[in-house]
Order: sequence, then structure tokens, then C-alpha cells
Amino acid sequence: MAEKKYRTRQRDSILAFFASHPDACLSAKDIIESPEIEAGEATVFRCLAHLTEEGLIKKYTSDEGALYQYNRTGECNHHFHLKCLHCGTIVHLDCDVLRSVSEHIGAHHRFAVDVSRTVIYGICENCQPNRTNE
Repeated sequence: MAEKKYRTRQRDSILAFFASHPDACLSAKDIIESPEIEAGEATVFRCLAHLTEEGLIKKYTSDEGALYQYNRTGECNHHFHLKCLHCGTIVHLDCDVLRSVSEHIGAHHRFAVDVSRTVIYGICENCQPNRTNE
């Protein structure tokens, strides 16, 4: 028997909020404080847990706590991510070289990399010191 999906007006509102901010990494606080969302704190946390479980949003852990990002059609499940330690930007990285590294690790080290949860941390181009934004 298929598990019943959790569907409420608040859930749909939160999912629409993510869809309207597809590249943003948002905290629960960002969502709770948004004038676009009419839901209490407990409801927001419950919806985030369900949407993450369903694969509709992606959860990232940061020094500030959990961040969430829209996962359009599950595309985040198949590639690596880069995360800027300065501004928090997350870059989706569909890269043949990293795909080869993942395959190498599987074949030669008998370890399956979960690329959907693999984040490489560093400093993005815009945040690098002495960088002139042209």
C-alpha cells in the first residue's frame, strides 16, 4: 500500500514559495518570517520535514543550521553541489570529472558515493578576496 502524501493548504503554500524562489537557500526562519507564508512555526517545520522526505526540497546543513532549497524534478539527486562558505550560495554541479571520481571510488574502493548529499565547500568567484566584479 502506497504511503499517503501529506497535503495541506500550508504545505502547498510553502512548496509554491520554494518554486517562486528556485535558487534560494532558505532557513525555516526565512519561511516563518516571510509575509508570503501564513503558517505557524510548528507547521513550517512539519511541512519542511515532509517536503524533504518527498524529495521536493533539499536540506543542507550549515553552521547556522538547516537550509532548504527547491529540488525541481529531483535534479539535485544526481549531481554534486558547491557551497560558498562566505555568502552561502549553493551551486549545482553537473560535472563529468566528478562523475568519473564517483565511479572510480565505487569501482576501486567499493564505496558508493551519495552525490545528492555531497557538498564541496569553498569560496565562490564573487566572494574571493581581491576579486573585481566586472
